[in-house]
Amino acid sequence: MKTLLTTLLIFLLGILQPVADYINAKDYDINTMHRGNQASKSPKRIYIKNFRAFFEVYEEASASTSSKKNDRANRTTFVSGTKTSLGVQIDGVDVPDFQKIVDEAYADLVAQLESEGFEIISADEAGKTDYYSDYTKMKGGASSTAQAKGFVMVTPTNYEYWVKSVSKDGKERGTFTDTSSKLSGDLNDAYVAEATFIFPFVTLDASSSNWTNSSSVKADIGLRLASIINVDDNDQNSGSLTGFAKSFGNAATGSQVYSSRVRIIAGDKINNPTFDANTGLKRDVYFENVFEDTKIKEVTTAQVDNFTKNAYPTLVMVSGDELTLSSHFAKCDPANYLAAVKGSMSEMLQTGLTNFRELREK
Repeated sequence: MKTLLTTLLIFLLGILQPVADYINAKDYDINTMHRGNQASKSPKRIYIKNFRAFFEVYEEASASTSSKKNDRANRTTFVSGTKTSLGVQIDGVDVPDFQKIVDEAYADLVAQLESEGFEIISADEAGKTDYYSDYTKMKGGASSTAQAKGFVMVTPTNYEYWVKSVSKDGKERGTFTDTSSKLSGDLNDAYVAEATFIFPFVTLDASSSNWTNSSSVKADIGLRLASIINVDDNDQNSGSLTGFAKSFGNAATGSQVYSSRVRIIAGDKINNPTFDANTGLKRDVYFENVFEDTKIKEVTTAQVDNFTKNAYPTLVMVSGDELTLSSHFAKCDPANYLAAVKGSMSEMLQTGLTNFRELREK
């Protein structure tokens, strides 16, 4: 009997083991700060300042070499320039899929907060504060491609939020530094929440060599939840759109940086919060079994024609500029793509809320 019970217990434990997480605990970057017992002073009211997800749908890069001329004693060599361009577009999912996931994630967040007794502050109420006096109200549920080249930004349906300004091409601008604590102060120290998720699918690496007279672009394809992107670094030559996304180098010049994170703050002391539960990522989190092909490479090499004239030295000539423009579709498994996105967003929200709850109790 004891053997039977032991066997049954082992079997049940195997069944009840949780499935593998999309985000490993060691990948989270959790930072907290709680001063002056702020949680006891803040009302159970919360304003969701931002809730958005960025989905990469296209990326392009190019590389080139310059033409050159070499004169020697018995011959002259002309080498043309080369240019290789590569564009990769996602295939298998589209904006309606993204919208459904974002709507569900936002509804789940609101439901959990309300079940714990929190009142959700509306955008209209927040808009009456001095903080938002010169801001523009935006309506969610309409995808935008203006925020970062190659990405679609999706916000929840029927969700409203405020931005500092909107450029002529539709790009939303915020403040140079995070001043959410001022908003919390204007809302009588209510909590202010933000949730942002970034999903690139390809990294392009462009290179060129005048030694081999060639240029190339290679693509590494794989869905990931990115820790950070700098949207103003998206336009480049001889490089990829997201190859150096983790760099903060341009932040000092006013570049707009987005991080995947769930952050809830409250209180205001010298333009800094006195309660801060911030859940981000230490590194990008990759998801497997999403795309059929994981690598693409295009190469352009200068073409050489040899010919000889009687009684004259050999003349080596290369034809005019070579241009290779390649378009590729990265086919994904829709079910696996959507499961990874939905699962990782849900896990990050749950971790962020747990971080928030635990900090309130300290």
